[in-house]
Amino acid sequence: MSNRLQHLLAQLSALNRAAPDSPTIDPRARIVATVVYLIVMLSVPIVRLSELLLYALFPIICAADVRIKYRPILRQSLVIVPFAALVGLFNIFYEREAVFTIGSVVITRGWLGFCSIIVRAMLSVQALLVLVRTEGYDAICNSLQRLGVPAALTTQMAMLYRYMFVLIEQLLSLSRARSARSFGRRAMPVSDWGAIVGQLTVRTFDRAERISQAMLSRGFDGRMPALHASARGWQWRDTIYVAAWSASLVACRVLYPVERFARFFNSL
Repeated sequence: MSNRLQHLLAQLSALNRAAPDSPTIDPRARIVATVVYLIVMLSVPIVRLSELLLYALFPIICAADVRIKYRPILRQSLVIVPFAALVGLFNIFYEREAVFTIGSVVITRGWLGFCSIIVRAMLSVQALLVLVRTEGYDAICNSLQRLGVPAALTTQMAMLYRYMFVLIEQLLSLSRARSARSFGRRAMPVSDWGAIVGQLTVRTFDRAERISQAMLSRGFDGRMPALHASARGWQWRDTIYVAAWSASLVACRVLYPVERFARFFNSL
């Protein structure tokens, strides 16, 4: 368990490290482009699964642009699949209208909806992961505030990220203490879980209160100091970046290029 918690801490720390090639574009431009992507991608009709797959190019291109490996992003996005499958499972039973057939297999609207929900969830997670890994979590909070998002929300986002470390560190401390007293036993009895959760809650609240008092004694006024950091202004290349992605995404949404290519190919 300790190894898993240490791995989780390492992953959380990685979320705040910006990619080495990310400063070329303002973080606000990347956020706007990602929001446009999510809106356009999620608006694709449920039966146009082939068109939806075209939007997988966005996270792939954005990751390649800052030299981030796409395979780890794809692997991490698989975490959302069970939850998306649970949501889309009901479509299979309630939408039984046949859409097309593959040989003797009838593909219903429910199956298309089921696959569509999974693909949308994975693409959404991938786009957000690429954004966070490109700019870093703190830079995103700062950029959101500069875009007009209320400071109360961005501060809560920043505090949530930091208090996750507090929670995991306390859980890691309890795990090490239990391992030192368990004489090599790996399995934890069910009766011990209540005590562990209770101790974790008390210790986490106590640590959080001490952190809060330390912040107040240093002049904390409800806004994270990092959010006051100055950043470069918006430049022409940022406008071009947002305009190019927005135009490309809207064109894919309106023109249905995959369907047009399929019709052209069938007409040959």
